[in-house]
Amino acid sequence: MSIRQRIHLLRRDKAILFSSVLLLVFVFAGARYMLLESPEVTDAALHEPEVTDFIPALTVDPEQHGLEELHGVISPQQPFVTALLSADIPHNLADTIRRHLEAVAFNFRHCLPGQRFAAQIDTAGDLHVFRYELDRLRSYWVFREQGGELSARVWQTPVETELQSIEGQVVTSVYNTLVGMGEKVQLVADIVDILGYDIDFIFDPRVGDSFRILVEKKMLDGEFICYGRILAASYDGELTGSVRGYWFEADSSEQGYFAPDGENLRKAFMRSPLSILRVTSGFGMRTHPISGQRKMHTGIDYAAPTGTPVWTVGSGTVIFTGWKGGYGKTVEIKHPGGVVTRYGHLSRINVRKGQGVRQRQTIGAVGSTGYSTGPHLHFEYLVNGVFTQPRKIKNPSLKRLSAQHMDAYEAHMKSVDSLWTVVPRVRDTRSRFRVVASASSLAARPASS
Repeated sequence: MSIRQRIHLLRRDKAILFSSVLLLVFVFAGARYMLLESPEVTDAALHEPEVTDFIPALTVDPEQHGLEELHGVISPQQPFVTALLSADIPHNLADTIRRHLEAVAFNFRHCLPGQRFAAQIDTAGDLHVFRYELDRLRSYWVFREQGGELSARVWQTPVETELQSIEGQVVTSVYNTLVGMGEKVQLVADIVDILGYDIDFIFDPRVGDSFRILVEKKMLDGEFICYGRILAASYDGELTGSVRGYWFEADSSEQGYFAPDGENLRKAFMRSPLSILRVTSGFGMRTHPISGQRKMHTGIDYAAPTGTPVWTVGSGTVIFTGWKGGYGKTVEIKHPGGVVTRYGHLSRINVRKGQGVRQRQTIGAVGSTGYSTGPHLHFEYLVNGVFTQPRKIKNPSLKRLSAQHMDAYEAHMKSVDSLWTVVPRVRDTRSRFRVVASASSLAARPASS
């Protein structure tokens, strides 16, 4: 191949990569905007204890009651107290608010841009009430009890729980199918978290594969707020066969998603180290996009916007962080069995050498450092120092259900299976979706024992 032909191929590959990445940037920018406008409500938040003996409220028409009302919003990378001071809340009151919120386990390091707060102060300069809106459902309050002493509480807005069956067939990808049905990206991530140990949602899906998801939806005044628990999920595919999982809580030490035979769906390694996006290069021989030479590609390249979180596919110990030649900013993690995973071209590293990490812990962010034509993650396995195709990695399941819990689990599965035909169903019809059945709400969760 002549030098001119190589230059032409290089320019073409760069143009294709740039246009694809640009499209992804726009998609995720829109998702980021929506999250800032309405902060995500996490599943963990839905299981915090509700406060039933306290109904929070700011005083209506505060000026008529001799109160000054101050409002503020958290800016990017802005500490909590700094945000309060920027809203003209006096330093002594800001410190009082901080101390009272500490008593109810407020996480100051997890304040997100766009979260709002308000304070009402009386004529003596004392705090009357303070409200911090964590998201649409949860808020933290500092207020005066009947005796006049300040107290802090957490308030969770009561919501309705509707159980739905989300059913579809793969046309291009599971991601596109679910989003095309009107579901949120969070549901895609949740499904990957459940079935992503047995299914590579980038390589495995084929047109015509089918899936079903029995999921709780949290509703407020008839409007969708967030997803609750996924009770069951199944995927039937040409390559994957039938993969099914049910949420089951035997006791505090045995809970999670299990296959019908009691096998734990969680395994030593997840199939991918980041959310479902796009693979630009797989494992094997290829024409290098920069040099134009035919050479071995020792891992998998995932195209993603700069800043996309990257997580470790398995638990282990960090053995390298820093710059590694053409890999750019890199993290290497050692796992049991002589397995090492490597994550390259990162824009940010969140861990340090010698640190222990758990499966799916964020270790950095996608970037374009090192020998790279655009933002992407280079991910690879080494087994005893040898580059290895990810599909050939041994991936044992974690602890299965104890025999003593199998009878209860089988009864639980029957209970859950009976719900598939009676709950509202959201079905994919390729070009559009529709809700089937008329049941409006099903708040009760099946018994887990």
